[in-house]
Amino acid sequence: MIKILHKYLLKEFIASFGFGLIIFSAILLLDQIFQFVDLFLSKGVSFFLIVQLFILIIPNILSLTIPMAILFGALLSYGRFAEDNEITVMKATGISYKTLSVPLIAFVVCISVGLIWFNHYLSPSTHQYFRTLYKKILTEAPLAKFSEKTITSIGDYKIYAHEVNSKNNTLTGINIYKFEKIENKDAKRKTEYIPWRIAASYGTIGVDRGAVILTLYDGYWQRTDPNEYGSMIHMNFGTYKFTIPISSQIDFSDTAMRELNSHKLREKIKSAPNDFERNTLTNEYWLRWAVAIAPIVFVLIAIPVGIMAGKGGKAIGFGMSLGVIFTYYLFLVISLNVGEKGYVPSWCIMWLPDFVLLIVGILLFRKMLKK
Repeated sequence: MIKILHKYLLKEFIASFGFGLIIFSAILLLDQIFQFVDLFLSKGVSFFLIVQLFILIIPNILSLTIPMAILFGALLSYGRFAEDNEITVMKATGISYKTLSVPLIAFVVCISVGLIWFNHYLSPSTHQYFRTLYKKILTEAPLAKFSEKTITSIGDYKIYAHEVNSKNNTLTGINIYKFEKIENKDAKRKTEYIPWRIAASYGTIGVDRGAVILTLYDGYWQRTDPNEYGSMIHMNFGTYKFTIPISSQIDFSDTAMRELNSHKLREKIKSAPNDFERNTLTNEYWLRWAVAIAPIVFVLIAIPVGIMAGKGGKAIGFGMSLGVIFTYYLFLVISLNVGEKGYVPSWCIMWLPDFVLLIVGILLFRKMLKK
């Protein structure tokens, strides 16, 4: 009897969980899908590469959407039990709230254990493969990063093109901007950033040996004169070959950091050159733990809310899931900022969202048991 009940509870939860996982994943993937379609239709990237990119990005989306879907599934399934008076019938037959809760909690604990490995090792490896594949795409289709009338960042450079022709890899109406860091002997201003600009009527683009090669035609190069404020250095050119090393992009970035599995991340924390980088890396390490444990906290909130919802349980479940998700990720953003600045150790502050919702879940469980 109890085994049949447990199977029924899990079956209903898994159906709602699967539905929520599809919805939340589709929402987060929507923007990426539009970019992939643009790469295929407008930039000439092969369909096979697009499929590979899509497959590689899914694990990184799932690390966020699985906790959301667990909350949504538990609230929706237990809300339906309450709305259809199934909870009342189960209680009338002597089944306790503990019996109703234990199978789902045990199931979610297993998912959290899997997420720990998922977040620490699988997700970083797919980040790495995604970045490697994207570099391959840039080599085969260097205009993949560019869109018409849009500023594109490559390393320290900002590039604007009025028109982009992916068929022959040409740009027209080109403007390249950069703020160049210089050392000034003036004691009041030892470091300055001097703006300079390159403008060209048109140009071609290619990639060679880890660098973007821009061959520019019919343009000029302008730079503020650091020795005479208010003056400009101006040079016209007919043809100018301009090279931007792809490696010039900041190596210490969220993308690079997320490519490291947790073993390598701990090593990088020990060798971090300054407090800011050390705090950021430590945040990332404990973030992986906090998000992996979040499903357990979510289910402790979802079960009592769903059971006590009564009529309108499904509607309340849907609304509550959005509210809890918003609250959790709001606290997560606050924790990241506080930990990054070093006000509170990351190992402590990154658990704040889980701890707050855990307290709420315990209070709700106690209220449910007294009902």
